[in-house]
Amino acid sequence: MSLSIGVLLVILALIAFILAAIGWTYRKTDLIAVGLALLTLSVLIPRLSHIGLGAPILLLAFLSFVAAAVGWRYRKINLIAVGLALWTLTYIVS
Repeated sequence: MSLSIGVLLVILALIAFILAAIGWTYRKTDLIAVGLALLTLSVLIPRLSHIGLGAPILLLAFLSFVAAAVGWRYRKINLIAVGLALWTLTYIVS
C-alpha cells in the first residue's frame, strides 16, 4: 500500500489536530495552524498542475497558516482567520 503525498499530509494534519486537542504544546508553535497549513498544502499540491486564480490564493492561505504556526503576529490581525478566509475565497473563485 503506497500513500500519496496528499494523504500523508492529511494524516499529519490529523495528528497535529489531535495533539492540539489534548493540549500538547511545543514551544510557541500553534498546532492548529500547523494542521491547517498541512491540510491546505494537501489541497494545494494537486492544483499546482493547472494554475488558475485559486492556486495563488491558496498559496497565500498556506503562508498565512505557516506564519501563524511559528507565532508571527501583525498588529491585531488573526492570521488563522485570514488563512481560512483566503481558503474559502478559493472555493468562490474556482
